[in-house]
This record gives sequence, structure tokens and C-alpha cells, in this order.
Amino acid sequence: MEQINQKAFAIDSASLLFLSTIQKNHTNSFRFSMTLTEEICPEILQKAVDNIYRRFPTIIAGFHPGFFHYTQVPASAPPRVQQDPGILHTMEKAEIHNCAYRVLYRKNTIAIEAFHALTDGFGAISSITTLAAEYLRIKAKVLIPHNSALPDPQQEPVPEETSDAYLHYQAGAPLLVPSRYSYQLPGDVPSVHGVRIFQRRLPTKALLDASRKHGVSMTVLLSTLMAEAVMELQHKHAAGKKHKPVRIMIPMDLRKMFPSHTLRNFVLYALPTLEPQDQCLPLQERLHNFKHQIQTQLERSRLASIMAYNVRTQQAWYFRFIPWALKSLCLRIGYRIFGGSNSCMTITNLGNVQLPEEMRPYVTDFEVMLTPRAKSPYNFSILSYNGTSTINISRFGESTELEERFFRKLSHILETI
Repeated sequence: MEQINQKAFAIDSASLLFLSTIQKNHTNSFRFSMTLTEEICPEILQKAVDNIYRRFPTIIAGFHPGFFHYTQVPASAPPRVQQDPGILHTMEKAEIHNCAYRVLYRKNTIAIEAFHALTDGFGAISSITTLAAEYLRIKAKVLIPHNSALPDPQQEPVPEETSDAYLHYQAGAPLLVPSRYSYQLPGDVPSVHGVRIFQRRLPTKALLDASRKHGVSMTVLLSTLMAEAVMELQHKHAAGKKHKPVRIMIPMDLRKMFPSHTLRNFVLYALPTLEPQDQCLPLQERLHNFKHQIQTQLERSRLASIMAYNVRTQQAWYFRFIPWALKSLCLRIGYRIFGGSNSCMTITNLGNVQLPEEMRPYVTDFEVMLTPRAKSPYNFSILSYNGTSTINISRFGESTELEERFFRKLSHILETI
């Protein structure tokens, strides 16, 4: 394992963008947390981190800059567990360099916070689940079976886990998805004081029943209702002005369509759009419009062509030999003009997490949070566990008007089932 753990990995096309858009007061990060039945012992949690950190050389890692590119480098030592100081504080430059993966504890809760360039939701869930399983093995003598999503920390990483799956599945004519401006939500700028969270816990069955009643997925239902709430906010704050479309960014775990055991980023996005004139359509039409857009944008051949564009651009000789400082500047400007304005919010649904049966008596809650965006300072995440779906809307700023509008709409839908 030592040999694998010393390897430096080339960054993937998703990491390239996350690294180029780092700001002094903002890093694109996420947080996963598990609440256990007993108070966390920090000494045992540290032992668990010590035991598992080498098993995740691309997740418990940092990023080292070079003249032409960054490399993803396994942490030289296990991260030290910290008492949780708050939610999703900006990562310092030294953290991103040495280990962009935090392990935190508070009362009964274990949490990890990670810079998104390291991994996606699948990899993050795998790492925190393995950490919690090792903690329970040491503290409660619970033996939990391992699998591809919960790897054995005593074994060496499987090469596919550390591979760049975008390289393997990119195919066809490269496709550049055209950018289109979306209404941007008002709000405060990123703050060193952290993130505010508006949270609701709802029965998963009720959300699924409401979605099925309308013939759509839970993700389609939630993203459509949120787009409507954003559009209403635009009507209020931009009265008398020409209204803009509202675009929601919806990540898709590509492993569902392109089989892979990679623990690195392997995600692309759909961008369904609510047009200003669509507000007058019946709810059912708006829902099916979003459903159709998402299905069309997430067709397998289209996704392979988008991967082809991203990978071949990154590998082009003229791109590879541009100094990183200039490359980063160009990417940052391009993202500011096109990418950052391409949608107003990300809605990520991690689905229903199934823990091994041996772990379930010890885990009462499981949830995910995203950092708000820097320019349109909201984000939305949902994870379901043990019959409960936890929705977290993160933001910079005081106002809860958007969240209240969204949950009024959702409550009305749930009351009709």
C-alpha cells in the first residue's frame, strides 16, 4: 500500500475547474455527517482515521501546484480530528495543499468536509462510511462486511478506484454544451464565518408518493418547485425588468450509466430551465417539461460526447503547455462569464443510502450539505436514510424567503397525496 500511497495522480477534468475557481473566502466544498447513538470519543475516532486514510489516496489528499498543472497527492499523514467549529468554513491554501479533507466531531456526530476537486458524493459516502465502520469496530467491536462501496482498510486500493473514469468513457464527437444566462439569486458574499443552513426532515415515503402521483422522480419534483420559488423571487426583486430564465444544475452520478468503481469525481450535469412564460402552465406540464429536459440532457451518447470535449481539451498539447497561472486565469474568467451564470443553484439528490445491516443500529441520521455558490449564494442537497429525507438549503446571508417559498409549495403538494 505504501507504493500506491506515494503516487501523485493527474487531476481530472472536474478537478481542473474546481481548482481554477478557488477564491480567498470561498472553496467549493461539501459536508457529510453521521449521527451515532453514543457520544463520539475523539481518541478512538483518530485511531479510525489513522487506520483508513491510506485506503483513500485520492480522497484524503491534497493538491500540489506545478508550473503547468496541479497533481493530486495522497496526504503524507492522517488528518487530525477536530472538534466541529461550524459548518463548511473556507479551506485555507495550506489545507488544499496538504489535505483538503477534514474529519470533525460534535457530540454524537462524525462529519467529513472535503474540497470538491477530491471526489464526488459517491466517494465521500464511501470514505465516511468506511471511517464510521472502523470507528464502530474499535469502539463497539462491531464487525461490518466490506464491499466496493465500503472498502476494507486493510487492503490496498484497487487501481480502478484511483482511475480517471472520464478518460475511459469519453467517446464520439466532442460536444461543448452552449452556455445560457440564468437569473442569479441575490444574497451576501461568501463569509469566513461559515454557512447558514435551512433544514427540513420529511418522510421519504411521502416525497416518493407525491412524485409518483405526478409521474416524475423526486429530483424532478423538487427542482421544479425550487425553480418556481426562484422565479417568484425574481418577480419580486426585479419588478418592471425583463425576467430571465431560471436554470437549475442537477448532478448525475455517471456510475449509474457507465459502470465504474472510481472514487474520484465522475459526475456531469443536467440544466433544466424554467422560462418566464412557463409560469402560466399547469403544474403537471411544468413537471413533465423538467422531466423531459433532464432525460434528454442525460442521454448516454450525449454524456460521452461531453466527456470527450472536456478530456480532449484538457489533453490538447496547446492546453497542456500553457503555464498554470495563465491557464487558471483563463478558466476563472471563462467560468465567471459563462459557467457561474449558467444556473442559479445546484440541487443534488444523493438518493437513499443503504448502510450494512450491522451498522444500522448505531447510526440514527445521515445527511449532506453543500457550500453555497460564490455569486448566486444558495445550494440545495438532499439525502435519504432510514425512512427520512433530510433537505438542507445552504446560503450566505440572513433572509430565508426563498426557503420558505419552496417549502410552502412542497407542503401543498404533500397535503394533496
